[in-house]
Amino acid sequence: MAGTEGEFGLRRVLGLRDLVAIEVGTTVGAGVFSLTALGAKLTGPSVPLAYLAAAVPVVFLMLTVAMLGSTLPTVGGAYRYPARLFSPRWAFAGVWCYALGLVLGALPLCATQCAHYLAAVWPGVPVPWAAAALLTVFWVVNLVGVSPAAVVQGVMVVVLVAALLVFGLGGLPTLDPARFTPLFPGGAGGFALAACVLSFALLGANAVIELGAETRRPARDIPLSLLLSVPLVAALYVLVSVAAVGNIDAAAWTAAAEPTLVQPAAAFLSRPAFLFFLVGGAFLAFASTLNAIFLWATRSLLVVAQDGLLPAALARTSRRGTPAAFLTLLWALSVAAVFADAGVELFASYATIGGLVVFAPSMIAALLLPRRAPAAWARARFRLPGPWRVVAPVAGLLAALLLLALLLADLGLRALPFVAWLLAGLGFHEWRRRVVERRTGVSLAEASRRDLERMIDAAARDPRA
Repeated sequence: MAGTEGEFGLRRVLGLRDLVAIEVGTTVGAGVFSLTALGAKLTGPSVPLAYLAAAVPVVFLMLTVAMLGSTLPTVGGAYRYPARLFSPRWAFAGVWCYALGLVLGALPLCATQCAHYLAAVWPGVPVPWAAAALLTVFWVVNLVGVSPAAVVQGVMVVVLVAALLVFGLGGLPTLDPARFTPLFPGGAGGFALAACVLSFALLGANAVIELGAETRRPARDIPLSLLLSVPLVAALYVLVSVAAVGNIDAAAWTAAAEPTLVQPAAAFLSRPAFLFFLVGGAFLAFASTLNAIFLWATRSLLVVAQDGLLPAALARTSRRGTPAAFLTLLWALSVAAVFADAGVELFASYATIGGLVVFAPSMIAALLLPRRAPAAWARARFRLPGPWRVVAPVAGLLAALLLLALLLADLGLRALPFVAWLLAGLGFHEWRRRVVERRTGVSLAEASRRDLERMIDAAARDPRA
């Protein structure tokens, strides 16, 4: 294991604007276009309030992420923080499930949905082939380098935000106040369920902890980017949901089998504005998420391979500082998943499960941070004061576990493949751990402790942190 500075040949090229674009692009995806309508179906015109309620636990999650990323900036934080501060076994289990959520969830889901919106504007487009082509485009962009991928991300996010503003502001003049009564047609239960569902739409910015080694000023920019991106996304969601529920009767949401924002957009936007919303909004929401996933998804896998739990050859980077082997593996498996046609529901479920499972160990790592790394904690530029240091990660952990339980309960027997995958991962980790420890003569726990010391020392010596 090596220290954080210069690991894997990764380059410090990302600034504050890049991080905000990555966070916004990762967050604003399927959620706002499908879950807003679903939230309206559950709780009617109170869906903007449900978004605000959903933002509360997400804020706790993001504050915890900001604290970790600022104190010990590193590569692959989603794995490295829990592996060094909490448990190498459960850190690996989180990344193992997260990898499944990528190749059988987030990547094929975003590519397929992006292709569906493209087909709506360009009829006759073969969706699987278009989805595979989109995956290939962003795979190639990220092979070229982090900087070009970040530039592409920034352009897409600017257009995406403009499209959401066109929808939100365009719907305000035609709002009918009568459509906001009754405010809670689904009662407290419907409102609570809507808030739980909508919290999925606000997650994603936490991926920034994967990029600490590639951020020019991580100790400052990681927490600052989260403080900018999360409120921005929440405000956009509230604006969009107000415009949506204020222009469509509540009965329309209830009657629709799969409600989306297409119906209200068609009701009050002009034809050019409607097409811009479809292409610049819906299409780029999925496209920007796709690009952002390729930007950060391989970083934890690099550290896992460096620990010896995956083949070391996969951790090599190209001359451009990109993890070409892992990028290619993710691309190939996600293209295969697209053509396997497992279905949008399965893709969405596995994407969400993977994101939640990898998140939970990081919350425990944040709880242990001041005790396991007191020197780094004392120097941290962003620290939660007093009891909030405990309240935020505990609330984040409980929120992640609650959302995971709700999702698994909804899946029922369909959750068994996930459980089998998790158990297989724990068995695989135990086998690889023994192989590594026999080869090196050092326990994985001791190697993790030494790497934590190097992380602390690197953070202390790095003037750019």
